[in-house]
Amino acid sequence: MTLIERDVTELPMARRKSSSPSLSDAMPLEPDQLERNILLAYVQLAAMPDQVNGTRTATLANFGSVEVRLTELTQPGYKSRCIPPFWLEVHSHATGTTLDSCGCFEFDESELTTAVGLICEARRKAA
Repeated sequence: MTLIERDVTELPMARRKSSSPSLSDAMPLEPDQLERNILLAYVQLAAMPDQVNGTRTATLANFGSVEVRLTELTQPGYKSRCIPPFWLEVHSHATGTTLDSCGCFEFDESELTTAVGLICEARRKAA
Protein backbone atom coordinates (compact mmCIF):
# COMPACT_ATOMS: atom_id res chain seq x y z
CA MET A 1 0.00 0.00 0.00
CA THR A 2 1.41 3.37 -1.01
CA LEU A 3 1.48 6.36 1.30
CA ILE A 4 -1.32 8.03 -0.70
CA GLU A 5 -3.51 4.90 -0.58
CA ARG A 6 -2.96 4.61 3.17
CA ASP A 7 -3.86 8.28 3.69
CA VAL A 8 -7.08 7.92 1.69
CA THR A 9 -8.19 4.78 3.52
CA GLU A 10 -7.58 6.46 6.87
CA LEU A 11 -9.91 9.37 6.07
CA PRO A 12 -13.24 9.27 7.88
CA MET A 13 -15.97 7.94 5.59
CA ALA A 14 -17.82 11.27 5.57
CA ARG A 15 -14.80 12.95 3.93
CA ARG A 16 -14.23 10.32 1.26
CA LYS A 17 -15.39 10.97 -2.26
CA SER A 18 -18.18 8.73 -3.44
CA SER A 19 -16.90 5.80 -5.46
CA SER A 20 -19.89 5.99 -7.78
CA PRO A 21 -19.22 7.48 -11.18
CA SER A 22 -20.17 11.15 -11.07
CA LEU A 23 -21.68 12.58 -14.21
CA SER A 24 -20.07 15.60 -15.84
CA ASP A 25 -20.54 18.03 -18.73
CA ALA A 26 -18.70 15.81 -21.18
CA MET A 27 -20.81 12.70 -20.65
CA PRO A 28 -23.98 11.98 -22.64
CA LEU A 29 -27.05 11.69 -20.42
CA GLU A 30 -28.64 8.31 -21.11
CA PRO A 31 -31.82 7.70 -19.05
CA ASP A 32 -30.90 4.09 -18.19
CA GLN A 33 -27.42 5.11 -17.00
CA LEU A 34 -28.88 7.97 -14.96
CA GLU A 35 -31.30 5.54 -13.28
CA ARG A 36 -28.41 3.19 -12.46
CA ASN A 37 -26.37 6.05 -10.99
CA ILE A 38 -29.32 7.17 -8.85
CA LEU A 39 -29.86 3.63 -7.53
CA LEU A 40 -26.12 3.17 -6.91
CA ALA A 41 -26.01 6.41 -4.90
CA TYR A 42 -29.12 5.26 -3.01
CA VAL A 43 -27.37 2.04 -2.00
CA GLN A 44 -24.16 3.88 -1.07
CA LEU A 45 -26.04 6.16 1.32
CA ALA A 46 -26.63 3.17 3.61
CA ALA A 47 -22.86 2.81 4.11
CA MET A 48 -22.27 6.48 4.90
CA PRO A 49 -22.28 7.92 8.41
CA ASP A 50 -24.90 10.49 9.33
CA GLN A 51 -23.82 14.10 9.06
CA VAL A 52 -24.28 16.40 12.04
CA ASN A 53 -27.59 17.63 10.61
CA GLY A 54 -29.06 14.09 10.44
CA THR A 55 -28.61 13.51 6.72
CA ARG A 56 -26.44 11.49 4.36
CA THR A 57 -25.51 12.97 0.99
CA ALA A 58 -23.94 11.60 -2.20
CA THR A 59 -23.07 13.63 -5.30
CA LEU A 60 -24.66 12.34 -8.50
CA ALA A 61 -23.47 14.89 -11.03
CA ASN A 62 -21.43 18.04 -11.51
CA PHE A 63 -22.14 20.36 -14.43
CA GLY A 64 -19.80 23.32 -14.03
CA SER A 65 -20.89 25.08 -10.84
CA VAL A 66 -24.13 23.08 -10.67
CA GLU A 67 -24.14 19.93 -8.53
CA VAL A 68 -26.86 17.28 -8.26
CA ARG A 69 -27.01 15.54 -4.87
CA LEU A 70 -29.00 12.71 -3.37
CA THR A 71 -29.73 13.27 0.31
CA GLU A 72 -31.34 10.89 2.80
CA LEU A 73 -33.07 12.29 5.87
CA THR A 74 -32.02 9.89 8.63
CA GLN A 75 -33.11 11.33 11.99
CA PRO A 76 -36.37 10.03 13.49
CA GLY A 77 -37.79 13.55 13.50
CA TYR A 78 -37.67 13.50 9.69
CA LYS A 79 -39.62 10.24 9.45
CA SER A 80 -43.10 10.99 8.20
CA ARG A 81 -45.51 9.51 5.69
CA CYS A 82 -45.83 12.99 4.20
CA ILE A 83 -42.13 13.88 3.85
CA PRO A 84 -40.04 11.84 1.41
CA PRO A 85 -36.90 10.40 3.04
CA PHE A 86 -34.80 10.96 -0.11
CA TRP A 87 -34.24 14.23 -1.94
CA LEU A 88 -32.52 15.04 -5.21
CA GLU A 89 -31.27 18.59 -5.08
CA VAL A 90 -29.81 20.76 -7.81
CA HIS A 91 -27.40 23.14 -6.08
CA SER A 92 -25.61 26.13 -7.61
CA HIS A 93 -22.19 26.72 -6.10
CA ALA A 94 -22.06 30.06 -7.95
CA THR A 95 -25.09 31.45 -6.10
CA GLY A 96 -25.11 29.16 -3.05
CA THR A 97 -28.76 28.32 -3.68
CA THR A 98 -30.92 25.32 -4.48
CA LEU A 99 -32.19 25.62 -8.05
CA ASP A 100 -34.56 22.65 -7.98
CA SER A 101 -35.36 19.54 -5.97
CA CYS A 102 -37.67 16.55 -5.82
CA GLY A 103 -38.51 14.13 -3.04
CA CYS A 104 -38.63 10.35 -3.41
CA PHE A 105 -40.11 7.65 -1.21
CA GLU A 106 -38.97 4.41 -2.85
CA PHE A 107 -37.49 5.13 -6.30
CA ASP A 108 -40.26 3.41 -8.20
CA GLU A 109 -40.44 3.90 -11.97
CA SER A 110 -42.36 7.18 -11.70
CA GLU A 111 -39.91 8.66 -9.19
CA LEU A 112 -36.91 7.53 -11.24
CA THR A 113 -38.38 9.17 -14.34
CA THR A 114 -38.84 12.42 -12.42
CA ALA A 115 -35.29 12.20 -11.03
CA VAL A 116 -33.80 11.62 -14.49
CA GLY A 117 -35.68 14.66 -15.76
CA LEU A 118 -34.33 16.74 -12.88
CA ILE A 119 -30.73 15.76 -13.73
CA CYS A 120 -31.24 16.54 -17.43
CA GLU A 121 -32.75 19.91 -16.56
CA ALA A 122 -29.82 20.63 -14.21
CA ARG A 123 -27.43 20.15 -17.10
CA ARG A 124 -29.47 22.53 -19.26
CA LYS A 125 -29.46 25.15 -16.48
CA ALA A 126 -25.69 24.84 -16.14
CA ALA A 127 -25.05 25.34 -19.87
